Amino acid sequence: MPFNDGIPRTHSFSLTDFHEFDYCPFRFFVFHHLGKKYEMAEGSRNLALGSLLDESIKLFHKTKSYGQPKEYIKNLIQASCNKMMEKVAKQSSPSFYSAIKDFLNDDLCEEAAAIFINYYKALDLKIKPAIMEVGFCEWVIETDDPSTGRSGQVYKLWGGPDTLEMGEDGIPEVVDYKFRENIEVGKDNMDMDLMPKIYMLLVCNKLLEKGYKKARFVVRFWQDPKDDSFFEEFDLERVRDFEDIFKERIEEIFNTSVFKFCEKGFCKACKSDQRTLFLKELEDKKLIVINQDLLFAPGEV
Repeated sequence: MPFNDGIPRTHSFSLTDFHEFDYCPFRFFVFHHLGKKYEMAEGSRNLALGSLLDESIKLFHKTKSYGQPKEYIKNLIQASCNKMMEKVAKQSSPSFYSAIKDFLNDDLCEEAAAIFINYYKALDLKIKPAIMEVGFCEWVIETDDPSTGRSGQVYKLWGGPDTLEMGEDGIPEVVDYKFRENIEVGKDNMDMDLMPKIYMLLVCNKLLEKGYKKARFVVRFWQDPKDDSFFEEFDLERVRDFEDIFKERIEEIFNTSVFKFCEKGFCKACKSDQRTLFLKELEDKKLIVINQDLLFAPGEV
């Protein structure tokens, strides 16, 4: 994401950042405030597979491949894989794709093609057309409440869904495609609270500019193409009200008074051999204050 607008990384948040803070505040500070997210990221085959599928559905829409025979999907998957590898090659610093590049091979492309083709066939080769490309999305929040002690701060929400598709009833659908190794567990843990709100907020201006008044947020599952139960409809002219929800979440992050290490065995921050160095770096940057019990609180940025 670009950081050339004067809003620092510490004040810019994606949906994943909010989930990260809820799960382990220390890991959030290391990944988000110290910029270690991609440097410390560990990829997996499933993560690579889901990412490849998501890139492929975007390319499907971009190339207007509607109605193409199912055999065409293999070419689409391979082109998406090549595009992802090209992005990694061009980047001088770690990125999201850096962690999964070693999994992007012919076997993965074959598996992704099989999943996409099954999805495509289940819909009788009819995928709803895109309204437009999503592109990079952002929403700037300015604080003006002196009671927070942070009046005049500027924050940014960034990210976005996978596609903007046209519903059969003429209502635009803000769509996020999901691949889950265990589909039922994935559905049980699906965030249908913050996710619809942040994605709708990020794209509402684009849709309003096109003249739409309503939109529907939809989760589509690659392994269950006919499940239409994960959705919520919104009045686009009222979506701006969600800004206050994210403003409160951001203030919570900066005002958290005390927390401990999660100490999960798989936590890359808590279990890192550089944990002490991370703490020192955060303290030196006045991002946290550490006491003798290893409880720490964010300081002013």
